Amino acid sequence: MSILQIGAGGVGWAIAHKCAQNNDVLGDITIASRTLGKCENIITSIKGRNNLKDSTKKLASVAIDANNLALLVELIKQIQPDLVINAGPPWVNLVIMQACLDTKTAYLDTSVAVDLCTPGQQVPEAYDEQWAFAQRFKAAGITGILGAGFDPGVVSVFAAYANKHLFDEIDSIDVMDVNAGDHGQEFATNFDPETNMLEIQGDSFYYENQAWKKVPCHSRMMEFDFPVVGKQKVYSMAHDEVRSMAEYIPAKRIEFWMGFSDDYLNFFNVMRSIGLLSTKPVTTCDGITVEPLKVLKAILPDPTSLASGYVGKTCIGTWVRGKKEGLAKSVFIYNICDHKDAYIELEHQAISYTTAVPAITAALLYFQGKWSEPGLYNIEQLNPDHFLALMPRIGLTWQIQELNA
Repeated sequence: MSILQIGAGGVGWAIAHKCAQNNDVLGDITIASRTLGKCENIITSIKGRNNLKDSTKKLASVAIDANNLALLVELIKQIQPDLVINAGPPWVNLVIMQACLDTKTAYLDTSVAVDLCTPGQQVPEAYDEQWAFAQRFKAAGITGILGAGFDPGVVSVFAAYANKHLFDEIDSIDVMDVNAGDHGQEFATNFDPETNMLEIQGDSFYYENQAWKKVPCHSRMMEFDFPVVGKQKVYSMAHDEVRSMAEYIPAKRIEFWMGFSDDYLNFFNVMRSIGLLSTKPVTTCDGITVEPLKVLKAILPDPTSLASGYVGKTCIGTWVRGKKEGLAKSVFIYNICDHKDAYIELEHQAISYTTAVPAITAALLYFQGKWSEPGLYNIEQLNPDHFLALMPRIGLTWQIQELNA
């Protein structure tokens, strides 16, 4: 057995550690990135943390441009992995999926292939380009698993579990995501700054009564009392799983909410106002053409560098309201993850950790033959019981809190 992991950023770092911890099942691991040094740093960390479970299995690195289809196909043919795990930025998804299709190799990713704020790529259209591969994956006899992170990912599994076991009728699904940790920096992003800033500046779309509603980003806010981390302000945002849950989970309203501090939003609003979050190229007085957002990415701390000093916890979950046996019911299904614990285990913070564990849980279910049917699937289409039984053994527990209906 073998894995090809593409991507060596913060999420890729954590995924590689979790792959290594489970290499008795996953087999040989090759980590591929445009920057070979990033892969080698991950391998050094894995060995330094003694996270390579079976030392007889290969752990290697290779340089690759994930935007180059021909090179990707050549690499996959050379390595012959049983599964490609895409831990790269979302804009490489389609190329990697095509390479997997061309080589008849199983595929897994953690986020949608769009930026969610560009016209034609917003939540109502999210996944359309990836879903277009569905029949071709099935005809090729290969499996594709989409959105196997935490959000998207686990929160959708929570919704599928609630739909299967806890409710007869669902009125609303609210995905609630708050990071109550402190990295000690005045301003930084917890994963790739470019992906992060694109994600949070788009209009928010939510699904209600079989229609899409749109509001400006950060204009719709509520306060929610989270387990462990307490009351937090959360803001409605466009997010991948709103689209896939609207497709596969029967609910009257579906919305995604994320917590932001007042200071974070102040920084964000200033940067957006002066154009630093723009992807439109500008030319400097020296005649150099650059994208402002890429300049900001270069200035901000590398998310990996935040991990050693990160303290506090994340709380991410799915709040479901509806009816069971004619009675109103409200539950919050959630996970708590500690930044310091994540660093001790794999030298990274909880944001990356909570993405890595579900990805490897899904990968293991594929190898076990439980999530391996040919075709292309979002995670909420698959059996949630298998996933929620395995995930705690990979590193993330989950709880159900009954709320006042």
